[in-house]
Amino acid sequence: MNRRTGGPVFAWLRLLRLPTVFTALSNVLCGYFIAHSPQLTELPHHSGLWLLLAASSGLYLGGMVLNDFFDALLDAKERPERPIPSGRISRKAAGISGFCLLVGGIVAAAVVSLQSLCTALMIAACVLSYNARFKTTVSGPCFMAACRLLNLLLGASTLAVSAPNAAPVFTAASGLFVFILGVTWFSRSEAGSVNRRGLAAGLALVLLGLLVDGYLVYRYAAGLAMLRGSGMGLLLLGLNLSMRAAAAISTERPQLIQQTVGLMLLSLIFRDAMLVFAVTGNAQLALTVIGLLIPASLLRRVIPLS
Repeated sequence: MNRRTGGPVFAWLRLLRLPTVFTALSNVLCGYFIAHSPQLTELPHHSGLWLLLAASSGLYLGGMVLNDFFDALLDAKERPERPIPSGRISRKAAGISGFCLLVGGIVAAAVVSLQSLCTALMIAACVLSYNARFKTTVSGPCFMAACRLLNLLLGASTLAVSAPNAAPVFTAASGLFVFILGVTWFSRSEAGSVNRRGLAAGLALVLLGLLVDGYLVYRYAAGLAMLRGSGMGLLLLGLNLSMRAAAAISTERPQLIQQTVGLMLLSLIFRDAMLVFAVTGNAQLALTVIGLLIPASLLRRVIPLS
């Protein structure tokens, strides 16, 4: 059975873009770990964290499904192999599933706290606004970036705004906003005509986001070893993304652009881990975040990211 046109289970997994959900989970872990600096052995007892991870999963996966729901007519022309236009999943079933996932995410957040509920509602509003109205507009990348910013803040939504750890949390969220703004802008050439200026602008924003992260590491690192380790990690990440993006820009190959976008998305897990290590000084927490790369990378081999 061809994995591109496989059975109903694969069709749903592709509709969900399952490998990328681990990047959303890493954002939540980043926000939670920076906000609370827990010990690894304490995590099984942090029920709020598990509910926030469930909330993020529902909101993110719901957004992925609704992306195809609203793009069904366009995909029928440009990407007929997608689950909905190919007939493997009905548009009605996708719509119902997408909205149910969003509601499930909101309910899970509501159990944690009122602040978590409000954050989840804002994420859902941004998801619907992006997919239904603003995806193809100039403001589209801002809505996508806002979803990620709020997702990281969802992880820290049990923290008081005036708490000592609030500043690094908001700085991490700001860096993520700029980074995703760049990724979204870069990805606009993924399925359409290649625009070198747009690709270059997207890469510049990605690097600017990493620069904000570098400031966070410099300003809030728990020690010299964390400053050096996380700073070097972010530098290597920036160089790797720059080389991959430069190759995509120079060749103008849509497939290479698509692969670069996938790399940028998965690199969020490494980025989040570096910030956790810098602020908390806890290598175990950082490794917990990096561990999300394992299922994401394995699933990526059989489930396309787009």
